[in-house]
Amino acid sequence: MTVIVRKLLVLLILCSFASACSLAPKYEQPQFDMPKSWRKVDMGSAPLNTDWWTRFGDPVLTALIEEALSKNQDLAASMAKIRSAAAQAGTSSAALFPDVTAKGQAQGQLASNRKANTNYDSPTMSQEYTSYQGTLNASWELDFWGKNRDTNAMMNDILMNTVISHEALRLSVASQTAQTYFALLAYDMQLETARRTLKTREEGLAIYTSRYEQGDITELDWQRARATVETARAQLHQSTVAVDGAEAALAVLLGRSPRDIIERSMERGKSIRHLPAPPVLPEGLPSELLLRRPDIRASEFLIMASNASIGVARAQFFPSISLTGMLGTMSASVVNLFSGPAGAWNYGVSGSVPILDWGKNWYNLKDAEAQKEQAIANYYSTVQSAFKDIRTALTNQREADHIVKSMQRQVDSLRRAVEIAQLQYDNGYSDYLTVLDAERELFSAELNLAQALQNRLNSVVSVCQALGGGWADKGARPSFPIIDTDHLVETETGQRIQKK
Repeated sequence: MTVIVRKLLVLLILCSFASACSLAPKYEQPQFDMPKSWRKVDMGSAPLNTDWWTRFGDPVLTALIEEALSKNQDLAASMAKIRSAAAQAGTSSAALFPDVTAKGQAQGQLASNRKANTNYDSPTMSQEYTSYQGTLNASWELDFWGKNRDTNAMMNDILMNTVISHEALRLSVASQTAQTYFALLAYDMQLETARRTLKTREEGLAIYTSRYEQGDITELDWQRARATVETARAQLHQSTVAVDGAEAALAVLLGRSPRDIIERSMERGKSIRHLPAPPVLPEGLPSELLLRRPDIRASEFLIMASNASIGVARAQFFPSISLTGMLGTMSASVVNLFSGPAGAWNYGVSGSVPILDWGKNWYNLKDAEAQKEQAIANYYSTVQSAFKDIRTALTNQREADHIVKSMQRQVDSLRRAVEIAQLQYDNGYSDYLTVLDAERELFSAELNLAQALQNRLNSVVSVCQALGGGWADKGARPSFPIIDTDHLVETETGQRIQKK
């Protein structure tokens, strides 16, 4: 038996070397006609790391984003998805090795004395007996064509796609939190403007009502003054609704409890007027930077997974060969179970080859090839969207700053225009319609200024998001990935999976 076991071990070792091939196509990274650098943009030169939100100088904003990154439920679900993908990768890696099981059995039996050709009256035969058995069974599908290896590679690539997609989700959650916070501050500013304007117009209406009752102004002027009060009051209610909606949305992003969503008010830091719009990009940033975006990197791993799946589909056309073996003992008595004569063993080789499957394997291969084409197209689309995002974000950031400055000058001019119109009306040089027009334009401009301030801050977030979270000087360690993917894979699957 020892000689047989040795021969079997040698056979297993030789088969392990023979099973090192793969039918998957050689992977080639898609290439692009890349611009050498951005269009000329002079927006500062300080590096931007993944904690880009700290550059706004608002401790409340920083605390809110950190809370969202630790408690957001979408991120919690994403982490569970990573653990699931890691477990599946571990399962696929287990298929590369022999399956060994231990089995023990005790069985009692009472045989019928009415069976043909059976005589239990003989003193050497017993109608009732018990047998004991202990075996160690092994089976191994030889991976001659790389099916299991390609399956493992595919699951590892899917795992890496899941991990890097989590990075992209973290960036999205941080961006959404910042933009929702900026929206809340903008609505606060609009609410403050509506309250101030309503108070001023109510005071003015009281004066015009007295003058109307005395016959100093016409009913037309009085009705117009009354209408402006209701306009401001309606805006007050609209802004109140907007503030409440922004607070609720922010609470959900932060992963707060239902009770907190209903009862807890949202913290505020600096007013939207005092939040800076920090510069993001230096001049001449290399365009290859965008290829480090999490969504692009995740998309490429899907191409790798699809490439490996082609190898799995091709291997289905070839024979499947498995080795089986058993080593154990068998006895009618427990005390004799481990004695020499009780030993038993067997080994064998089995194989199967598809003969007539009505095109199933062929269709599976064509499906795998189409899936790879789809993954490549999606990758190209993701890269194109990345460059579109950064181009649009840079333009928005640059122009949003000009818009804010222009609208601030507009508000200043309209405030002065209201003063002049009121002075002229009081002295009889113009009608009341001139005053109303000036006040209406000022009110609208103040509301639009709050929106412009929000847009300027959002444009900074958009640039950070378009860059994939941040950038650093050449040669410095990238600020992402956020997750140590090597450590994660090693922890979850018990082996080191090399990145491609």
